Amino acid sequence: MILFFKSIYAIVNIYMMNLRTFDLNLLRALDALLEQPQVSAAARRLNLSQPATSAALKRLRDALGDPLLVRSGHQMIPTALAERIRPKVRRLIVDIEETLRAPEIFDPAHTERSFRIAANDHAVIAILCPLMHQLQHTAPRITVEVLPFEDDFERRLAEDNYDLAIRDRWAMRSWHHLETVFREDYVCIARRDHPRLSKKPTLDEFLAEGHVLISPAGRTQGVVDSALDRLKRKRRVAITLPHFLAAPVVVAQTDCIMTIARRAAVETVKTYNLRTFSPPLRLPGFEVATAWHPRGETDAGVTWLRGQVRKMATSKTARARA
Repeated sequence: MILFFKSIYAIVNIYMMNLRTFDLNLLRALDALLEQPQVSAAARRLNLSQPATSAALKRLRDALGDPLLVRSGHQMIPTALAERIRPKVRRLIVDIEETLRAPEIFDPAHTERSFRIAANDHAVIAILCPLMHQLQHTAPRITVEVLPFEDDFERRLAEDNYDLAIRDRWAMRSWHHLETVFREDYVCIARRDHPRLSKKPTLDEFLAEGHVLISPAGRTQGVVDSALDRLKRKRRVAITLPHFLAAPVVVAQTDCIMTIARRAAVETVKTYNLRTFSPPLRLPGFEVATAWHPRGETDAGVTWLRGQVRKMATSKTARARA
């Protein structure tokens, strides 16, 4: 509907006339006359009589201060103004039709739609990977483009560059269209044959080892360090990495340990020779949420995708993975 009024304003602004003086009921007649510049042909398209269409043309000429169609031999040809506004009027009619059209029916089994999702590493591992495994059976022809979660995601989402964003809720807290899908906590990972760690490592054992930290910005202060500060203790961050992908490999091949979100840990221990254990100190969890553009409220495809993410996050399978 915003596009509707913007388009109206763009057309009306051409003639420096007041929108309040223009009869919007004439738009369909204007569109028909510009697309088929013959009164008889436009009348058939509008399902009106020729006199009624001629009367509409006269009112349009008076309102716009331009003849719009002029006779040339046996034909009517559009004026320069008519040619200039024709694509704008056509686009405006299409916008109105799309606005008033019945809700879209989305068929996941047959759709070939491509979805653009902004997500961080955790969301990809914890949600999107298991979701894509499921959707290859229920929606086999969809494609998903996962994009990096940029600092200016709000602008990108507002400009309609993403269908959905998935990340910790705090990072997206200022966005209005937001839904929490699950709550996450932390576990630690280490190689299974670690030479010093006991089955349930103590805080002293924990702090005696080097730690791996994911830090895209290069900072060495994480959620663990904030909790340790309250205990007046410190750990040694042996290596910081900008992305999650390499971190489990480092842990699997060294004596370093790492504290990560539980669902991501469960997925990585399947691939690498790792084990998990509970952190020997209290760590706050976090909420994972989805965010979407306002048009997602009425987009059947985005509504379906949000539902699939929600089901994956709360299903028995997801809880078992956690």
